[in-house]
Amino acid sequence: KTTKADPTDPECNLFNLYLDEYDSKWTSQINRLDYLVISSGHWFYRPVIFYENETISGCQYCALPNTTQLPLYYGYTKALRTSLRAILENFKGLAFLRSFSPQHFEGGPWDKGGDCVRTRPYRRNETIPEGADLKIHDIQVEEFRAAEEEMKKKQGLRLRLMDTTQAMLLRPDGHPGRYGHMQTAA
Repeated sequence: KTTKADPTDPECNLFNLYLDEYDSKWTSQINRLDYLVISSGHWFYRPVIFYENETISGCQYCALPNTTQLPLYYGYTKALRTSLRAILENFKGLAFLRSFSPQHFEGGPWDKGGDCVRTRPYRRNETIPEGADLKIHDIQVEEFRAAEEEMKKKQGLRLRLMDTTQAMLLRPDGHPGRYGHMQTAA
């Protein structure tokens, strides 16, 4: 479950993420679905305040005083686990967890001069998942395996991993041309 930290401020890019609560916007309708795809990852790179048991447990990229800075992986693991638990408890159809699509910036991160200018796909031996992209993928596989074990106890639910990380790593770009960056006067 997530909310904007200050919904009255359109410039606010800080979010509250309730790591142990379901978002009723989708869980209230889950029993009406035959298929469900969970696709996540990049959203978790933004400034977030983490809540557990209705209390702030820390934050990421927030620089709030007296608040513990927690890594991206902390919030991502718990949020994914909570989402998978919601599916296990409330869903009877076919669910897919689509793995993380790696970033495609070469020459640095997107905000430090990196760009997506590749015009042909990588060959299989030219690049490998690494760093944060690999860690997110590993978390997804680990949480999927744990959910898969729980699923075996449940009648009717089918859960599958659609591991697209390697295929998406090879694609030529993710943000063609100048559209991968904020437009500035320069």
